[in-house]
Amino acid sequence: MKWLYCFWWYLCFLGWPTFRALAQGPELLDRHGVLWNRYYLTWSFRPKWSFHQEVDYRFLTATGTWHQLVIHTHVHYRLHANAEIALGATRMENGDPKPSKNPYPHRIEWRTFQEAQFWTPLLPSFSFNHRYRVEQRFSAKTSGPFAWRARYRIQLNWTTPKPAWTVHLANEVFLNWGHEIVSIFDQNRIYVGVSHTFSPHLRAEVGYMVQWQQAGQPDLLYVRDIGRLSVFHQL
Repeated sequence: MKWLYCFWWYLCFLGWPTFRALAQGPELLDRHGVLWNRYYLTWSFRPKWSFHQEVDYRFLTATGTWHQLVIHTHVHYRLHANAEIALGATRMENGDPKPSKNPYPHRIEWRTFQEAQFWTPLLPSFSFNHRYRVEQRFSAKTSGPFAWRARYRIQLNWTTPKPAWTVHLANEVFLNWGHEIVSIFDQNRIYVGVSHTFSPHLRAEVGYMVQWQQAGQPDLLYVRDIGRLSVFHQL
C-alpha cells in the first residue's frame, strides 16, 4: 500500500543523520543495556486543556546502577481533533552513562520546550503521530545561556483486531544547533512496542528501543539496547 512506502521513506529520512554519522567511521565507545520505567499521568482539566506529568526512572541492566531520572511537566492545548500544541519543562538528572566500576558524578540539566503534535488517520486501525519539539537546554557545559535541540518523532500505531491491543513503531531524531555545538547529530531512537488498554483510565506498554547517542565527541557513539515499561494513567 502507498502509505507503507511513504512510512519507509520517512524512516530513511529520519535515520539519515545516524547512518551518516556511522558512515563517517565513529568509534563505538560502548554498547550496553538499559531499562526505562515510566509513569505518565494525564489530567484533562478543561475541554481543550490537559496537564501531563511524566516520571522516567532508568538503570543499567549490567550492574543495576542508577542511570537517569527524567521528570517532564507540560500543558497541552488541543487545536482540533488531530492537532495540539504544548509548553513544558524537564528536570533531568544523569548518572553513569555506561557500566563502570568507578562512581560517576551526577549532573543535572534543566530544559524548557515547545511542542506540536499531529495525528493522521490512515485506515480504521492505522494512524500516524508526528511530534515536533524544540528544547532549550540549560546545563553547566553550555557556553551560552542555553543550547538548542530539535526533535522529530514519527510513530505508526496499529490497533489489532482485538481493540485493547495496539502495536507501535517509531523513529525519533535529535539535532543540535547553536553556538559552539560539538555535533549537529545528537541521537537517534528506533522503537517497537505493544500496549494494552485495561480501561479508559489505564494503559500499559512494553517495548524495545535502540538508541545511538553522540558521546561528547563527534567521533564517539554510545549504542544502547533499551527495554521500556510505561504505565499511562488518565484522570
